[in-house]
Amino acid sequence: MESLSRWFEKKFLPEYAADPPSGGRVFTVIGSGGKTSLIWRLALSQRSRKVLVSPTTKMYPPPPEARWYDYSLFGREAACFPPDAGNGPGRGICLAGILNEGTGKLEALPPEVLETMAGAYDLILLEGDGSRGLPLKGWTDHEPVVPPWTSVSIGIIPITPLGENVSEQRVFRLPQFSRLSGAKEGETLSPAHLAAVIAGPAGMPEGGKGGARSLFSAARGKKLLFINQVEDEVRREQARQIVSCLPGDFRAGLAGIIAGSVEQDRVEVLD
Repeated sequence: MESLSRWFEKKFLPEYAADPPSGGRVFTVIGSGGKTSLIWRLALSQRSRKVLVSPTTKMYPPPPEARWYDYSLFGREAACFPPDAGNGPGRGICLAGILNEGTGKLEALPPEVLETMAGAYDLILLEGDGSRGLPLKGWTDHEPVVPPWTSVSIGIIPITPLGENVSEQRVFRLPQFSRLSGAKEGETLSPAHLAAVIAGPAGMPEGGKGGARSLFSAARGKKLLFINQVEDEVRREQARQIVSCLPGDFRAGLAGIIAGSVEQDRVEVLD
């Protein structure tokens, strides 16, 4: 395994840093089980650039004392410039969105505002999904929210629920999840179930059906699958089993499949 943040930079950033359209490149993270942690892992590794972090739905901001961002914009303005930056953002991380004082969550800026802002940054990291803090979820027709100007959609899913029973304590929107995966409440989650969550069941059109959508149904740009929480050989073998259950045409449409741990900053390429 190698460093997740270094792999990300080696694989994607050189390509997207060269003459980027709209002045920046956009990575939208979707799925469950590590989205916010992945975004901050990547943002902090690129702090020498001009980095924008923002939700397209909702996300919890880190506490200010964590010092994970250099400046913030918690309002509807169409530019995110630190006070001393003159006519543009300075290097470092800007966290932007609309702060909901009641929930403590950062909510999405209007799409046109976010798109305008994005042009001023070298790297844009967006959280495009929500799972109520649960490791798995089923999607409805309005989610995830992936801007059409996304360069790479990173779909993340945790491996640790494998072998556990499907329940509302582990799954957000259980009816949609069961329709998508084929796993009923109380059933033990298998690699084939997670593969169906990722790729969709056989015969399901790209946009989803019956109120259920797969992980990449709303993806834009290149698609990268990240199986998270893979921290030992047992989990690595389980990740390989999930990949083996993915349809060949689906795998061919991915920019890559990686497995590893956001927490440990480790990753390996599976496909």
